[in-house]
Amino acid sequence: MERKTKMKRFLALVLAAALTLSLAGCESIKNGVASLMGANTAQEADTENWAVATTDPIMLPEGTNATAQWTNVVSGGTLYGVYNGIWKRNTGYFQVSGDTLTITACGTAEGPQEYKIALWKKVDGGAQYVNGSTGYFHTDGTNYRYTITGLDPSAQYRITVSYDSSRYYLYGMFSAEGIAG
Repeated sequence: MERKTKMKRFLALVLAAALTLSLAGCESIKNGVASLMGANTAQEADTENWAVATTDPIMLPEGTNATAQWTNVVSGGTLYGVYNGIWKRNTGYFQVSGDTLTITACGTAEGPQEYKIALWKKVDGGAQYVNGSTGYFHTDGTNYRYTITGLDPSAQYRITVSYDSSRYYLYGMFSAEGIAG
């Protein structure tokens, strides 16, 4: 009986060692599969569009509730957004005045150290992501700026602010310059 127990323990140890070795190789397996499918995971990290730090302030229009959980205000060709304790929110639809939208944003959070702002175009039946429009922002309270070009002034767009956490919340604000009206 003691021999069977020792054998089971030995087999469990061998199985645990094999599992550990296989998990250690998961990254290389993932990269190999991605290469076979024509993707390069190293390239994906390089293509993230990080917003650039700026000293330009975000000046909310008078009367904007800076303590609201989520609010949007359009004033003087700029869409302003405030977010306090969110994971993800969408603005309403708007049109751009030209082919460029410049987003300045700042945020803080306790969890992941970045969040993203992306642009979606209104299409029949819903919204379609605008390729390459996602800007990544650090959550260090600094203002960052990101520009999206190649937009159609006759189309309608919305902005999505998202924070990839299910435990912590995002706090901050943005301004999107180049809004029609």
